[in-house]
Amino acid sequence: MTKGSMEPAFHPSLSPVQAEKNLATLLVRGPIHYSALNRAIERLEVRFRNYCAFYSHGLWAPGLVITGEMRGSTEQYLPMAEIRSAFRHFFSATLRYPLSDESSPFQAATNWLDLLQRLRLSQDSVNPAILLKKLVTDEPERIRFLFTTLLPHHHGGCFLRYPEQLHHLEGWLRRRINHLSEEVRVLDAACGTGEGTYDLAGLLLKCGIPPRRQQIHGSSLEPLEVFTAAHGSFPHDPERQKHFRTSVEPLYTAQATGNMLFFRDNIMRYPAQAEKPYDIILCNGILGGPFLHAPEMIENSIAALAKRLKSGGIILAADKFHGGWKKENPPARVVEITQRIGLEVHHGEYGIAANKKAV
Repeated sequence: MTKGSMEPAFHPSLSPVQAEKNLATLLVRGPIHYSALNRAIERLEVRFRNYCAFYSHGLWAPGLVITGEMRGSTEQYLPMAEIRSAFRHFFSATLRYPLSDESSPFQAATNWLDLLQRLRLSQDSVNPAILLKKLVTDEPERIRFLFTTLLPHHHGGCFLRYPEQLHHLEGWLRRRINHLSEEVRVLDAACGTGEGTYDLAGLLLKCGIPPRRQQIHGSSLEPLEVFTAAHGSFPHDPERQKHFRTSVEPLYTAQATGNMLFFRDNIMRYPAQAEKPYDIILCNGILGGPFLHAPEMIENSIAALAKRLKSGGIILAADKFHGGWKKENPPARVVEITQRIGLEVHHGEYGIAANKKAV
């Protein structure tokens, strides 16, 4: 673990025993007993009975086309504020770490019907009181729900998501291969569930950098993402889990995961004095998007990452944001911010590549 990084921190492992041990540091196991949550469930039971009595439409089911009238009636009789409060108690009782408002899908949701649709929950989940009662007693179901809500499908990553970026980085590595130090340090900042981090390990091997010379780190603010990246565990999505583990098995066979570490960290954190800098930093899918779009936040993030970069090192950033975010934060703005910080910036199909001048 590097000095200045945050807990939790997990080394990659496909061992079920190790995964279970690490998951227990993040989640409360067994039945949940929490009086504030029980009282909130009782209030929701009353709310839902009134909702059923006065709601003039059929109850929600997956695939339902939700109208404004449905939203209005639902909010009138089953207010999102009360549901949000109950689930705030639920997360407090079941997680061993504080959940930020940014991480909770309940915080930004304005209507219960839209949230059910967004999280792809089952028809049985339409009554939030019944759903919560099941979650506090059924541990496997609770674990699936926590992963569903905190690692939802629409946050899904994939391997080789930015092939042009990897191609650009391969050229950079091959040009500098004789100038790199014995230990090649790489950070995948805001790594999500880690697919891009493993892509980096494969690229270093392809460029002839053996595992003993690699130090590859992946960081995320969400502890369950850190866990999933380290263990390829998707309790809510067995197919994705199978694909993930099949994809990373060659790296385990090549012993390329021994010097990898996933940990919780904030990309706006400046390095500690004794913290070792990185040769390569990736920061994909976040700068200018829904989680980090204010210009001052973008500038603070790039400035902090630049401080963690070696002289002569490179920062790469790419995204697949939809047009709305591109309009709010066009690539030219991110380039201008990066140049103002003092990095030499290039922009192409691979996204942004920012080099720190060698001294």
